[in-house]
Amino acid sequence: MATKIEVVVNGITLKPNRLSYGYPQTDGEGSGATDENVMYREVLPERDTLKLEFPFPDEATAQKLMQVRGLVSCNVDFFDIRSLSRKTKVMYPVGDDLVTHSFINGALTFETYELRFVQMIPDK
Repeated sequence: MATKIEVVVNGITLKPNRLSYGYPQTDGEGSGATDENVMYREVLPERDTLKLEFPFPDEATAQKLMQVRGLVSCNVDFFDIRSLSRKTKVMYPVGDDLVTHSFINGALTFETYELRFVQMIPDK
């Protein structure tokens, strides 16, 4: 079983140093206030996000990251802090360029890399 910090993407286990959760909420047109200043709110469905940070990944980790980054959509299994349980959501990966940092003993290392996942709507 994966630890709370591990994220499993289509069977590929990723072990980030940092994990960030995004649970956005946007008010819809039905939100506002009455003449008596009573507030009411209509919340639109949003896409949850997950951000994984990998400081100076080695070649093996970078290869996994690029395999995952190349997916169009994927099943992301992660520990959800809101429910305090593991969840699997259909998401798509987003990542910036993977930049070479240095050579160590003939192997490449890379700049800190952030891989983001955005929930696909409707959630499956």
